[in-house]
Amino acid sequence: MKVWIDRDKCDSNLSACLSCFGQLVRTGVPDRGCIMDHEDDESEDMIVYMHSDGEDREPIFIPKEDRELVSYEGWDKFVSFEPRFRKNEGTDRLKK
Repeated sequence: MKVWIDRDKCDSNLSACLSCFGQLVRTGVPDRGCIMDHEDDESEDMIVYMHSDGEDREPIFIPKEDRELVSYEGWDKFVSFEPRFRKNEGTDRLKK
C-alpha cells in the first residue's frame, strides 16, 4: 500500500498524529483526514509519502514484518527529521 499524507492539513499535536497513524498502519484503512491519496499496490509493505511542516519528506518504508512495531512506536522514530510536537497551539486566543 502507498499512502500520501499531508500532516499540515491537521491541527492535532504529534501525540494524536502518532496514535491516528498507528491505527492506519494496523488496520490498513486509509480513512484519515490527512490522507490525500492512497494506492493499493497489492503489497503487504507500506510506503508513506509525507508532507509535514511545509516540506515534502523522504518516504517512510514500513515492511510487513515491522508494521506492528511502527504502529505502536510511532512513525517519528523512523524518520530523519524532527516533527513539531505542537501545531497552532493558542492561535485561537490571538484572534480578536
